[in-house]
Amino acid sequence: KQDGAVYGDMMIKSPVNGFDLFPKSRSLEVTVSDGDEIMQLEEYADRILQFKKGKMHLINVSQEIEFLEDTFVHKGISNPNATCKTDFGIAWVNKHGCYLYDGKQVVNLLEKKNVKIINEDDWAAHVSDSSIIEYVPKKRQLIIIKDANNTADGNNIYLFDMVTQSWVTSDNAIE
Repeated sequence: KQDGAVYGDMMIKSPVNGFDLFPKSRSLEVTVSDGDEIMQLEEYADRILQFKKGKMHLINVSQEIEFLEDTFVHKGISNPNATCKTDFGIAWVNKHGCYLYDGKQVVNLLEKKNVKIINEDDWAAHVSDSSIIEYVPKKRQLIIIKDANNTADGNNIYLFDMVTQSWVTSDNAIE
């Protein structure tokens, strides 16, 4: 929000050492009026991952002028809690998959060597608009909760082990 107006496509960067100052003159808009709003921003090394509902923009900020490096269609998120930072990069979840950006590429964790390891229908039944993802650093595991608003539902957890690259489903996140 700037001057009472909402700019769903705009990121504003503060001046160097100018904390909490966000002049509109330092704005960055990757796509304008595309009918999609920014849901979440994550940073990894010299990249910003700008998540919208329908896509993810990878923005390179390694130079004086930022530039759009890539756009990943169908890799957006439905809520801000659908992303998390890990030791391996940025992970996120949506109805199409569970993804990891490792600084070089976006990997769909539901596939191993181009073979699906979780059935599409099973995944679609598990993920909702209120699904969230969390990272457990001690165990190096991702936890995908089916519905943050309804944790009483059975089989509401998918757990991905980052080390073994394997999935399990459970009724509980912590055992």
